[in-house]
Amino acid sequence: MERRTPIARMSAKRRAAFAEQGNPNPFSTLTNGAAVGRGMSPRLAAPAPKRRPGDTGPTAATVALAWQRDGGRCVRCGGVLTGVRGLDFSVQHRRARGAGGTTRSDTNQAHNLIVLCGSATTGCHHHVERHRAEAREFGWAIRQADDPAAMPVLHAAHGWVLLTVDGAFNNHTPNRDLTYQEAI
Repeated sequence: MERRTPIARMSAKRRAAFAEQGNPNPFSTLTNGAAVGRGMSPRLAAPAPKRRPGDTGPTAATVALAWQRDGGRCVRCGGVLTGVRGLDFSVQHRRARGAGGTTRSDTNQAHNLIVLCGSATTGCHHHVERHRAEAREFGWAIRQADDPAAMPVLHAAHGWVLLTVDGAFNNHTPNRDLTYQEAI
């Protein structure tokens, strides 16, 4: 394939200006941090700086509300929670945040959070993640279209409850008579 328009040579004056600016290759217009345009090789440009991911989780105060409401116990099994958050216990979003976070304001509020033992690969948190149908049946997980304030949850310590935004709960009588023992 033959090129129809020749590439113009860079002038000596322009090459000297690039060299003065610290360009390690004064024969190229690509410099460190230069964006790669259409048709340019990405191997010649410096990598783009990494952005720090935004914080998409609940505030420490909201986590404290959920912890206090749940009494420092796992919502599913009722076990006393000790140890390191994220390893020995975790704060679970009933309505998931999604892979890239969410813009919904109620996602990180107390009525959408429950405390579970384990992590995503151990304990009750793992069980809830693996058995989504059961988790939805008992309110430990809810669908994206559902309102966390209107969806009851079977709580190991309190029975069927509706969680509130202020970190409290209201007793709830479900349509079906499921007991906690049936849940686990």
